[in-house]
Order: sequence, then C-alpha cells, then structure tokens
Amino acid sequence: MADVGLPSVPALPAGTSLWHVGVHKTGTTTLQGALAGARPRLRELGVLYPGRTQAQHAAALGVLGRAWGWKDDAVAHPLSGFTSVVDEVRRWTGRSVVSSEHLCEADDAVAARVAEAVGHDRIHVAITLRPLGRLLPSSWQQYLKFGFQRRYDKWLENQFAADPKPHRFTPSFWQRNDHGALVQRWASAVGADRVTVVVLEGVGHDAVLRVFADLLEVPHAVLLDSAPSDANRSMTAPESEVLRRLNAAVRPDLSWAQYERVVRDGLVRRIVEERVPPVDEPRLHTPDWALDAAAERGVLAAQAIRAAGVRVVGPLDALGTRTSAVPRSPAAPDVIPTDLAADALAVLVRALAEVEPSTGLGERAKGLLRRARR
Repeated sequence: MADVGLPSVPALPAGTSLWHVGVHKTGTTTLQGALAGARPRLRELGVLYPGRTQAQHAAALGVLGRAWGWKDDAVAHPLSGFTSVVDEVRRWTGRSVVSSEHLCEADDAVAARVAEAVGHDRIHVAITLRPLGRLLPSSWQQYLKFGFQRRYDKWLENQFAADPKPHRFTPSFWQRNDHGALVQRWASAVGADRVTVVVLEGVGHDAVLRVFADLLEVPHAVLLDSAPSDANRSMTAPESEVLRRLNAAVRPDLSWAQYERVVRDGLVRRIVEERVPPVDEPRLHTPDWALDAAAERGVLAAQAIRAAGVRVVGPLDALGTRTSAVPRSPAAPDVIPTDLAADALAVLVRALAEVEPSTGLGERAKGLLRRARR
C-alpha cells in the first residue's frame, strides 16, 4: 500500500484538553518531540503543552502509581506530578494537549480518575494505533531496553499462548495492545463522542502531526517544522541480540541507575542514533503464525472500536490486515558484526570508570568482547 495522507479533521472546541494516551510504538516520540519543540509557538497560538519535558510521562506514571525502573532504586513518581499537569491545564483557558503512551495501560479506575480530574466537559482522548503485527518486534525490543532476556520467538510463543504466563518485564503487553478493549475503556470513561482513534497504516510519517495540528487548530507547519529529524529506528536482529546477551550477562549485578546510564542511555542510544547498519544486515523476523494471530486480533479490535461509536480517522479495517514478514533470519544470530561489537564495547569501557568495581561489569564486558570476536 502506498503512503497516503489522512483526511482533515475538524478542530476540537475551544478550551478542550486533548489527552494522547498512545499506544506505544505508533510515532509517539515524533509527535512528542514536535509538540515540545513547538511549545512556545503553540502557546502564542493559544495551545498549552504543559511542563518543560518532551512528554508528560511523569504525570502518567504518577496517576498509574508506577515507578520507573527495577530493583530497590526504581524511581518513584508521586501523584503530585499528575495533579501539577492537571492544575496547569485547568488554569489555561485555551486548548491544551498532553501526551504519554503510558496512559494506554490505565485500567477503568485510572481512566475515570483522569476524566474526573481534567473535567468531563473539557477532556478529549486521542489514541494512535497501528496493526498489531507491526508492533510486535518493536515492543519486544522496547522490553530489551529494560533488561529483558527472553528470545523473540520464545516471547511470541508465550504472548499468543491460550494461557500466557505473566512475566515481570512484560506484564502489561495485552493491557496496552488489546486495542478494542483500550478504546472501549476510554470511551466509557470520557464518552464515545470525546474519543478520536487515528489509524496509522499506509500513511506518511507526518500524518499524525497533521491530524494533531488539525485537532488543535494550528497550521500544519507548526508541528512539521518542529518534528525531530533523528528517527527512533528499530534495532536490527544482531543489534537486538547484542543487547539481549548483555542483559543476561550484567543485569543481575547492576542497579537500575547503573543500567539506565550505561546500557539504555549509553549503548542503546549510540546504536540507534549513531550507527547506520548495512542494508543487508538482518532485521527481526516475525514468524508467519504470529502475524496470522496478530491479524485475527486486529479484526476483533476493529469490530470492537466500530461498536464503541468513537470517531475514527484512517482505515480502521487495516488493523486486521495481515502484515508482511521481513526475510527470515536466525532467531539468535551467532555472528555479531565487528563494528557493532566495537561500538558496544567502546560505550561500556568508557563507562567503567564511573561504575563501582563491585558490579563486575568490567569482567562481563571483556567476556562479551571475547565472544563477539569468535
């Protein structure tokens, strides 16, 4: 399907507070980067993007009662972060927009709490969706960035099992990716007439920016010109395997703060933002059976969304499209490209001076280098 645009949508009523609740891996980073970059200009146009950060994740985690990270040093996010954003929105008389994909994990009670806090007469919820088959590899890679160690094929088998076993790193996957239930949950909390679902399949990368500009009644250029140029690309199969093996080697000995500094903000960022993989480097392969299962769930999701009576922008039935698989590659590559191994070790070695010797990271980094050279 060739990339096309989405139809224009009417602006939300003056004074509306637009809450974008995800889902994950649907261009959220691009949208949030554009909103943050355009924050001063939006304000001039009567639109508030509260706070100073790129997205309102702290507020979302606060109302969800979630900490960021793992082990004893996970960063707690108090409810005050949420109330601060809500207070800022309620003081603003014009339109406002809040964005955090963490809110797609809200249950009925949290969704109702958000609606009550913002005001049923002001809130409008936007949900961005893509076919589930396209979200599977990027979702697994996102879990890798939190220390996950299970192979992609084994994770898929569990997720689509008749009775999937919960895992502490991926317990909310279906809470966020049962798209029909997600839409119905927010429609129940705020009213079907206050929910807009945007289906981003077969559309250009800037389509989501144009839709949000329409909803906020600002020129498209305001968001298009502020969109970040660095794409949050997916990792290749070898890149993913380096991270998975590294997690198995060092995660048990690292605190969350150390892992975030060295692995998430060091190694992963360098790989994604600086490395340009060869065009023939294998991409993550999703097996046919998983794509078939994802398409079946997409058909059910489209039916549930249609029944919810919400506004839909984009091809709703595309959620049930059976997406194409990338060429098959080994589930766990045994050969790691030399430049990738060198980049990974360079980041880790530079971080050794800042990491306490008791973590044993140095020895594990040397071990990873030895294995990469084989």
